[in-house]
Amino acid sequence: MLRAASGSEAHGHLVDVREPLRNALGPNRPLVMLCPHADDGAITAACLMHEYAVRRGLPVIEVLVFAGERNVAAPWLNDQKKITMREAEFRLECNVLGAEAVCWNLEGYRQPGYHPTDEDVAKVVDWFAKRRPGAIIVPPANDAHAAHRVTRALAAVGLLGAGLHDTLVMTGWTPWGPLPRPNAYFSYDGEAERTKEWAIHCHASQILLTDYTQYCSHLGRAYAALTREWAEGHSLAGRAHRTDERFVGVELFELESHDPCRATNDPPDPIHQALGLLRERPGGRAPAAPLAVEPPKAAASA
Repeated sequence: MLRAASGSEAHGHLVDVREPLRNALGPNRPLVMLCPHADDGAITAACLMHEYAVRRGLPVIEVLVFAGERNVAAPWLNDQKKITMREAEFRLECNVLGAEAVCWNLEGYRQPGYHPTDEDVAKVVDWFAKRRPGAIIVPPANDAHAAHRVTRALAAVGLLGAGLHDTLVMTGWTPWGPLPRPNAYFSYDGEAERTKEWAIHCHASQILLTDYTQYCSHLGRAYAALTREWAEGHSLAGRAHRTDERFVGVELFELESHDPCRATNDPPDPIHQALGLLRERPGGRAPAAPLAVEPPKAAASA
């Protein structure tokens, strides 16, 4: 047991996510946020997306993966109106953050026990091949939300099917699945924090259910304090460096690189399966291999 703990991997450290993104993104290589639910992008990475879309003028895309989500605190609306409201909130948020809004309209909420069809897989692979994301943000593998886990698997299928061996894969934090191994951070100032608040407030139907604005604000500030401690003093590997004292909050990420152990876990992590296969055949588009796509028992709202 002791050997397993000491020999599994190096001591972790945090890097500013701007550094790896510098070489990953460009005019034809967008930053893509895959959203199982309409408000996931605002909660996970609003400050990061706004920075690259508005301040840097690079293409940023938010993809609403599933259609038909209707968890809306408005009992006077029928199901179709609730679905329309959620999509409208998603598009409003994208306008606030300067991101392009894309809806895949997969049937995760209209079909209980949804499992991606061949048509769904083809649609995802074709989209990845056409848009060629330079970096993607996906939910964690340990996420308690089934729809989030299926989104991660679909991202793996898209990367593999389109042969995107150079895309930077970033796992983002969600309320349903804290990151077990964060290794990158995006620090933001007070102005960016207010932008994140605006983005979350676009989802009025969800704010009535859970105050994600306060939730994310407090968590971002807590992460900022921990990031300062880690970056400035808690570095057993000798990588200590000074951080910017002006930032008030942090969005945390895990930059994924192929880990054979995580590809063969039970259940396996589909992202690491895809990264391993892409290492074996870099540079060419390949048919999407069957990965671990777990059908959600109940694709509930975030």
